[in-house]
Amino acid sequence: MVVAVLMAGGKGTRMNSPQEKPLVKVGERPLIEYVLQAVGDASLVEEVIVAVSPHTPQTGFYAENQGFKVLKTPGAGYVEDLSFILAQEELKDKVILTVTADLPLLTGQIIDQVIEQYFKSNQPAMSVMVPVEIFHEHGLQASLVLDNRVPSGLNILRGKNTEQDEEVLVLDKIELALNINSPEDIICLKKLWGNSRR
Repeated sequence: MVVAVLMAGGKGTRMNSPQEKPLVKVGERPLIEYVLQAVGDASLVEEVIVAVSPHTPQTGFYAENQGFKVLKTPGAGYVEDLSFILAQEELKDKVILTVTADLPLLTGQIIDQVIEQYFKSNQPAMSVMVPVEIFHEHGLQASLVLDNRVPSGLNILRGKNTEQDEEVLVLDKIELALNINSPEDIICLKKLWGNSRR
């Protein structure tokens, strides 16, 4: 059983917005709504949990009003909150897909592709990376570069609070590269939408 956990507890300080980042409107919809739709469209995801923190109380209310289960984390940081999530008894031994709530181009098809690759792997965890060239090509700022690859915000782990050996899956997809961290990222997103659809 795959449980998708949306990581929606960050401060989002680079957005320079009084609004919580997951609720910032992009194209008339809150940012988190795009990711919730992608997860909902994924045929291999059986349950969805929205992880919020003291930094994102309105996001918690929003998710609950949309009928989603909400998990309140301490808000100490991404890694610390992830450890808190993995230690939950209800998630023990389950396959957990973590996805940041700021990937508006993500699709259910991509999520299913990642999950399929995970089940072909013999490692308990999988980290999804994007080649750094995609960032250069689209004028995006990569927050962290490891061996010419950038973490995408999509990972799969087992529900247990221990370090897990992981396989790295590299996908050459702008949908995994464009996470919204700043007003400049929204401008880039609108340009991409203008070139393709919506």
